[in-house]
Amino acid sequence: MPTSDEHSGRKHLPLSMFDELLDDAAVAVDCLSAIVRVCSEATGKAVTLFDRKGHIVASTRPEAARQTAFPPLGDIVGGQPAPTGADPVLIAAELGTGLSRRKILSAIVERGEHLGWLVVDEQPTPFVPTDEYVTLRCARRIGAQFLTQRRITRVAWNARSNLARQLVRGSGAWADLAAGAEYLGVNVHAHRALVYVREPEGAPDDLDRTLAEYTERALGLEVLSTRGSEGILLLIEAPAHAASPTVVRRITATLEAAVTELSPTGGLIAGVSSVYEPDSFVRAYREAREVVRCIDRFTDGTGHRVLAVDDLGPARLFLANGEVSAIRHFIDDMLGPLLDDNVASAELIRTLAVWFEENRGMRRTATRLGVHENTVRLRLSRVHTLTGLDVTGDATHQLSIHTALLVLRLRDHPALHAESRCADAKDDTASLTDERRTA
Repeated sequence: MPTSDEHSGRKHLPLSMFDELLDDAAVAVDCLSAIVRVCSEATGKAVTLFDRKGHIVASTRPEAARQTAFPPLGDIVGGQPAPTGADPVLIAAELGTGLSRRKILSAIVERGEHLGWLVVDEQPTPFVPTDEYVTLRCARRIGAQFLTQRRITRVAWNARSNLARQLVRGSGAWADLAAGAEYLGVNVHAHRALVYVREPEGAPDDLDRTLAEYTERALGLEVLSTRGSEGILLLIEAPAHAASPTVVRRITATLEAAVTELSPTGGLIAGVSSVYEPDSFVRAYREAREVVRCIDRFTDGTGHRVLAVDDLGPARLFLANGEVSAIRHFIDDMLGPLLDDNVASAELIRTLAVWFEENRGMRRTATRLGVHENTVRLRLSRVHTLTGLDVTGDATHQLSIHTALLVLRLRDHPALHAESRCADAKDDTASLTDERRTA
């Protein structure tokens, strides 16, 4: 039973009961929060756990201090680096520091690795000698739990990574894969798009994990990740009734945001396949890898590029495997007169690109460009005059120009800067959410 301190009147737990509660907290589902609560019960004070970046992980206050605000870690240590030694530190309350009460700060250190801080506030009762002991014991137990949780997470991550690798390779007995997936809580029957990511030099070591977590959080879809010999593979779930182009557009837009945020050094390229059923992931891998190869061959490698297989179409086979010098000569032969660096040439290239994107529809092209249909016809006629290619009447010429435009897009030609995917992404977000909810 709790006993009272003769001088302060504070009720506190006997150390024997404290040890028992600490053991119970260590095996609780929310073990870190449970240990913080035990620390608060044992000291009778407000307790907060910070991670090593100073973010609050868990915080508990006794009823008497329920309305008390806990200051940020930076205010507690006065803007100085927080101590990381093994012994608790008593931080005094001084004028000008912003601290109105003393604090006990104990670094969370386990096996030489600093993981965070446990802070006890001198509220609502004064400190007693056992408070430092309780804080230290709780900090050590939290450190051990941090490492345990990390090991569990790593094992689960490795198992999911191995499952993704087997799905892409098409290896292993299906019954065994399904059983392993069920154990990991993975929907092995889901249709998925595959993303092939080639990392630039200097990319973070954990980029595969952070990319998977970012896309899973942003899309609200299950993401499996694994590392291949040349890059990262992501298998991203598609809602059961969602159209493949809708899913791919949303994935592509999300990845564009992710790589900019997670790999600021630049040079990361990624290809997104169409959506396939599980027994066709080998094909999805080939598609995504061909897209990456196209980007790699025809860009300077300084910026991030994310393209989907739908952006390149069947021409990717020619672009990924043909001789680069021959392809460059082909582009010059097809579009040479339009490659001058002037507004008129850029206008013609832009018109050609939109015309193809709108399935060669004059009215849709005119609407998207904000011009009259006759203006579109005049521009296409001008292309015929300059290049000798009948873009409106000859299917072979259309294929040649379309392929040449793809290379210009890979080169990030100013006239072909992709219109923002943001609008598509917003429209697709609602549809994906609705489709997943009804699936």
